[in-house]
Amino acid sequence: MSDVSTGELLAAFDFTSEATVRAKDALISGAQFQVWLEPVPAARLLGICSLRMRTLQRRGKPALGAPECLASLAEAGERGFLVGYVDDRERRGYYYQLYLDPDPLRVIGCIGVNISPGDDTTDDQA
Repeated sequence: MSDVSTGELLAAFDFTSEATVRAKDALISGAQFQVWLEPVPAARLLGICSLRMRTLQRRGKPALGAPECLASLAEAGERGFLVGYVDDRERRGYYYQLYLDPDPLRVIGCIGVNISPGDDTTDDQA
């Protein structure tokens, strides 16, 4: 699945928000996860993430942690971040999109969305 272990990903959560607490709980409960190891510029991620949030808002889908995550990406400029997810939908949970600083591995943003697999707007790596 990923070259990042569950333990490494759990240790990468160094700030607390509703989205990160829920994502960590999902990981501890065995939710599937993936982290892509190729950095993507924050400015590109910000554009993609902003578009996705507008799409989810139009669909009436709640998103946890979006303002904080968008602010972190906006502050980062062209720095490269890793992208990942934690998928807790099998337990009727959320899909958590993660943005991570690669060195040291640290979650800098997390957005949780309540979507079903058929609604997925986050299948790609950004």
